[in-house]
Amino acid sequence: MIQETALGLEILRDVARISNSTLNLDEILAQTLDIVKNKLHIDACSIYLIETENEQPRLKLKASSGMPEGAASNIYLKPGKGVTGWVAQNKKTLALSDALQDPRFVYFPEIEEERFQSMLSVPMLYQDECIGVINVHTLAIRFFSPPEIAVLETLSGQITGCIRNALEFQRSQLLLKEQTLLYDISLAVQGTMKMDHQLWILLTGITLGGAGGFNRALLFLTDDQSKVLQGYMGLGPDSPEAAGYIWSELRHKKGDILHWILTESDRNEYQQSAFNSLAQSLTIPLKPGTHVLAETALLKRPFLIDHPQEHSLVPREFAKLLGSDSFAVVPLVPHQETLGVLLVDNRYNNAPITDNDMALLTRLTTHIGWVIENSRLFNKLLKSNQELLSTKEQLIQSEKLAAMGELAAEVAHEIKNPMVSIGGFTRRLRDQLSHLCQDPNLANLLDSPIQYSGIIINEVERMERLLNNILQLSQAEQLELEDVNINELILEVIKSFQVGIQERTIELKLHLPREKEVLPIDRSKIKQVMINILSNAMESMPRGGLLQISSLPYVYINDREMLALCFEDSGGGISQKTFENIFHPFFTTKATGTGLGLSISRKIVESHGGALELKNNPNQGVTVYLYLPLQNPANYNKN
Repeated sequence: MIQETALGLEILRDVARISNSTLNLDEILAQTLDIVKNKLHIDACSIYLIETENEQPRLKLKASSGMPEGAASNIYLKPGKGVTGWVAQNKKTLALSDALQDPRFVYFPEIEEERFQSMLSVPMLYQDECIGVINVHTLAIRFFSPPEIAVLETLSGQITGCIRNALEFQRSQLLLKEQTLLYDISLAVQGTMKMDHQLWILLTGITLGGAGGFNRALLFLTDDQSKVLQGYMGLGPDSPEAAGYIWSELRHKKGDILHWILTESDRNEYQQSAFNSLAQSLTIPLKPGTHVLAETALLKRPFLIDHPQEHSLVPREFAKLLGSDSFAVVPLVPHQETLGVLLVDNRYNNAPITDNDMALLTRLTTHIGWVIENSRLFNKLLKSNQELLSTKEQLIQSEKLAAMGELAAEVAHEIKNPMVSIGGFTRRLRDQLSHLCQDPNLANLLDSPIQYSGIIINEVERMERLLNNILQLSQAEQLELEDVNINELILEVIKSFQVGIQERTIELKLHLPREKEVLPIDRSKIKQVMINILSNAMESMPRGGLLQISSLPYVYINDREMLALCFEDSGGGISQKTFENIFHPFFTTKATGTGLGLSISRKIVESHGGALELKNNPNQGVTVYLYLPLQNPANYNKN
């Protein structure tokens, strides 16, 4: 009795020493095993702790002594299964002198339990809740005495508090790491406006050691138009050697690992990795029942996949590409819309993905969803701002044209009659002088007056053309629509330039569809537009060049179906300053130009409901795109 009491006191003293020396769970378990093995003189012992996986409790072998090393990595038991599971479920001690013959016994070859004849199993109870089980084994048959059972139960009761404290400390440390990681990531993401950089920061946090801890991360974004998930970014090692090197570097770093990653690592390095290339090559159709990624996006719920090669929602090719024994997929749903999915795995260290991992992953994907959502909103805002600036420019242009129209109407009214008189009398004067030149005595005297009158007539005609252009620009376009074969109209316009094309040795290439393209347009006005475009193209190539005219496939502008005509020259392009003012009225670089040709052309095209656009290719040439609607155009002037 004295010996038993002394043994109990020794055990209590050793347990007290453990509780005062450390909060590290592994150290507590290792020292507990030493106490049990030495004090009770047994051959082997093990400790199982209850943990939760997918909301289901299970017993995991956490530490052992006298058994093969590494045996504790993959041994799990459900409560009620085996001797250990029975003890945990019933919260009762079980002493078996011939354990192998007990019907509750479950054999695990990894820990070589068939070598042991006898077994004593004691529950670890904390406030009437079982948190684990302590087992002792002997090679020879042994009948455990009541004092021995009492000693192990005493040890179990005392050490349970230490283990409980260590578990709580472990959880608090993990929670602290998670909160620190989330805080650091939030600060880092706020430091940049580029979506790619923000996503890189988030995926870096997910694949870091410690709180994040996944080996690899694959990000897919939803393409609403094509109804697919498109691989966007992949972060992680390309090989076990690369993974080992990275983890070795992380172990030698002290302090804020995330800060080290963000400041010292090359954030563009991942773009050249084979894993990122694999990610960007993947396209998953959003069809129900075909792929786990599609199901994640459509059902808006996470999936944890074990043994993907055998799973019905994981195609064999996809499982082979990943090469993982398990992976998790989480949707990105900041609001109601699924923006994409995130896949993570532990291919290189084969660590299990726990419920805590899934909870952390869900919190991190919330940040990813907001980053993508904010980026999309920012792009929409930027596009809206560009549209507002374009609208402002159009309004300013319209105001200029409106003011010019009023001025043109007044100028036309004041100048028209005098110009007609000047032109008419000058022509009559030239005719009379030409008649008098038939007299040899007067011919030499009248050469200069006839020449001067010709100059006056030419200048008057130029003024009349300018006046007509101004009147065209100021007047509302009244369209006389008719069905016109656009290919025939192009050929008709080209024919009028045939002589100039041959004189300048310009090579002309046509790419027009064989079928007839009939559009409802004002023939004369669109012909004038084409003449202006071809005239500018030819003037840019005085020493020859290449002129290409093509008809492009149908495009949509402002939800209207258009036929696009492309006029491309090799005249060397124009300067940026000239290009910025190309549509401004009276802006011209030509000695005899009015600067109204393109302004009038754009007004004509817009009155048809179409668009006229220029693309400047410096040192190459200019491309003009003429978009004409396939439907009857609305009357834009009335609107």
